[in-house]
Amino acid sequence: MRTDQPPFNDIKVRQAIAYALNKEEIISASMAPETQPAIEFIPEIVNGFTQDVPKYDYDPEKAKQLLKEAGADGATIEFNYPTGVSRPYMPQPEDTFNVIRTQLEAVGLNIKPVADQWDPDYLEKIQGTKDHGIHLLGWTGDYNSPDNFIGTFFRTKQGQWGFNNPKLFALLNKALIETNLTKRAALYRQANNMIMNFLPGVPYVHTKPALAFQKNVVGYIPSPVSLEPFSTVRFVG
Repeated sequence: MRTDQPPFNDIKVRQAIAYALNKEEIISASMAPETQPAIEFIPEIVNGFTQDVPKYDYDPEKAKQLLKEAGADGATIEFNYPTGVSRPYMPQPEDTFNVIRTQLEAVGLNIKPVADQWDPDYLEKIQGTKDHGIHLLGWTGDYNSPDNFIGTFFRTKQGQWGFNNPKLFALLNKALIETNLTKRAALYRQANNMIMNFLPGVPYVHTKPALAFQKNVVGYIPSPVSLEPFSTVRFVG
């Protein structure tokens, strides 16, 4: 969400959007069967994950109340989503958009859909301009480090969020250079808590991309970061 633009500059509106999302319904609409609902921006297997974060379970009545308190009941918001692309975290963007759109409309928001081609328009628009409201985007980790997840998105000021939070930036930069793994994990747990309190966006799923092979394919070793090695693959029979 563009937290520097109304109505998203009001934390109650951001919280309302979080409470409006039925993550299980989003998963069933377009995600692979092993997809898990998310409570923060890193998956459970990554160092620094913590259950000690604010949780926004599906609660449409609470979402409606928060919108009323913020004076945003019936507000029209722009919702950007990409076309012409399929990503592990977003295999069918239009299906994901339609489910979330329906859920947000159910709590009293009016949605203005904005579809953009992934290449070359979408990323440039979302990451480089103010010309968007809420949007769909995700991340496939390059390596198993919390900095590659929350550091990538929240260690510096970025166009897609529009916020300046020196305290969070300083914490994540401190965590980045901490060499003691126990202290490092504690810093990232603190950062996860801070992010989910501030709530610049709503993490809704952690995906596990599906892989399928014919029976005569052997030797494939799955990659945890979707960098698929084929040098070990053989055909038998």
